Amino acid sequence: MRYDLQVHTDASPCSATPPKKVAAAAADAELDGIVVTDHDTLANVDRVREHAPDGLDVVSGVEVTTTQGHLLGIDIEEAPPKTDPLTVIDEIHEQSGIAVLSHPFDTMRQFYDRELPAIAAAVDGVEATNSRCVRPLFNRQARAFAAHHGLAITGGSDAHFPMEVGRAATEFDGTLREAIREGTTTPCGHGRYLSGHVATKVQQARRAIGGLR
Repeated sequence: MRYDLQVHTDASPCSATPPKKVAAAAADAELDGIVVTDHDTLANVDRVREHAPDGLDVVSGVEVTTTQGHLLGIDIEEAPPKTDPLTVIDEIHEQSGIAVLSHPFDTMRQFYDRELPAIAAAVDGVEATNSRCVRPLFNRQARAFAAHHGLAITGGSDAHFPMEVGRAATEFDGTLREAIREGTTTPCGHGRYLSGHVATKVQQARRAIGGLR
């Protein structure tokens, strides 16, 4: 199976992609599934499911803003509060969800630099391939951290626009939940997608201007 574990819709302030186009892009990328991970909300998960073709698994998820970096909550029904990473991980586990560190050492975005041993002991996996990590070093550091602590590694495009969906993904056998918990997932795809960041900044500026109006 091949799932993109980090996909955004227009429920995120940095994305302009409606749910229908997300579903279509995932089908075009020939993915078996996607995790919809908008920033701090699950508002569009059901709408993506409504447009998903047969054979495309749409998993509920969220990218939580913590007091350090971002954290993916996978297969949950409510967005955890924006607070410290350990509390967010606990909130995800209380929902029987999977907690994965999102681009944890990308210093061009929010990143993790405190309480790392405790976070490693609590979390289920680490995103080791994020296609929006401009410097390969960021993904390499994530992979090394996961290896050191015996954690599963995942891949996600971090797509904010349709053409990004599937640029990075996670391959596994069985179910996604079991594969992450057993550490048998394999990330695949590409990083260093600088133009995606430029497009995101333009989108954020447009929304800010629209809000002022």
